[in-house]
Order: sequence, then structure tokens, then C-alpha cells
Amino acid sequence: MNGPTVSELINKLSLLSPSKEYAELAVDLNDIYESNEKLKLLIKNLCNSSLDKEALIDQLMEIELELDHINWHYKSLKKELKSITP
Repeated sequence: MNGPTVSELINKLSLLSPSKEYAELAVDLNDIYESNEKLKLLIKNLCNSSLDKEALIDQLMEIELELDHINWHYKSLKKELKSITP
């Protein structure tokens, strides 16, 4: 996974205001990106593996956890965006 780093995102977000550091926003974006990559792998593995019922349930629960993680960061991101947009 060669996605953006938090420092790269902070640097880019500094265009919004050079006097404020957008570390929380950058962390949210980075975590959403990383979770998306993990979610893609989980779903791909789900389709490409021969799982019994119990393993399938475990895999689906892992997918749910990743979606919850994305949702948490999405809510945080949304709150930050409200504070910087008109």
C-alpha cells in the first residue's frame, strides 16, 4: 500500500489555512484510505477462499469492524469539514 502519508496530507491541507494544522483531518483521511485497502483485501479473500460457515461469519465480522472504523473516521471528517466550509 503506497498511499498518501499523514504528513503529505497535512502539507496539502495547509492550503486551507497556513496558520492551522489539519492533523486530525489528515489522520481521518489516511485511516479511511488504509481501511479501504484492508476492506478490499478482506472482500477479495472472502470470495477467493473456501470457508466453512464459522470462518465465513468470522470474516464477515472482520469486514464489519473495518466498516465501523471507516464510519468513525467519516463522522470525524464530516465534523471537521463543517468547521472549515461556509
